[in-house]
Amino acid sequence: MIEREVYTVTEFEVIPTPSDVLQSGQLDEIVSQRLRMCIDTEAPITRELLLKRVINSFNVFKVGWRVNEYFKRMLVPLEGCLRDECGVPVYHSANENTAAFRPDTKTIRFSHQIPPSEAANAIVKVLEDKGRRVKRQELYSAFINILGYSKSGSDLSDLFKKALKYALDNQLVSKTSYGSFYV
Repeated sequence: MIEREVYTVTEFEVIPTPSDVLQSGQLDEIVSQRLRMCIDTEAPITRELLLKRVINSFNVFKVGWRVNEYFKRMLVPLEGCLRDECGVPVYHSANENTAAFRPDTKTIRFSHQIPPSEAANAIVKVLEDKGRRVKRQELYSAFINILGYSKSGSDLSDLFKKALKYALDNQLVSKTSYGSFYV
C-alpha cells in the first residue's frame, strides 16, 4: 500500500555568502554537510531542488555556470545516492519511504521538481483507491487531483508521462491491451 506523507523541508540557518566566496572552497565542508542533510531529509529529491535548497541557504538565488560547476564537484561524493529516473537526476537516501508520495507541491516544490519514482507512487495510490482498471485520461485526472493540483499544465503532463513510464518499467502498474492501467 502506498502512503501519503507530509513533505519535510530541510531547515538551514541562512549564511549570506557571495557566490564567488561559495565557489572558492572556503565553505566546502558546510556545503557538503548541507547537501547530505538535505538528501537525508527530503529524499527522493531531484538534483534541481537539492541545489536550490542548498544554494538558497547561502542567500544565493541563481545557479549560474560557475555555481553549477562548483556543485558538480561537490556532488561527486554523493554519486552513490544518484539515480536517473526517466532523464531526471534524483538523489535517494537509505531512510526514505519508497512506498510513499508527498503531495504538497504548491508551497514546497513545483511539479517539475517531483521525482518520477514518487509521482509513480501517486499513480499506484490512485489505482489502489479505484480498485479497478482505469483509462489513461481518468488516471491523469485523478493523478492531478491526488497531488493537489486543480488544473493541468505542460510540466504536470510531462511529470505524468515520466511517472507512468517509470511505473510500467518497474512493474508497479500494468497496462491492458485496451489501454487501461491497473495494479
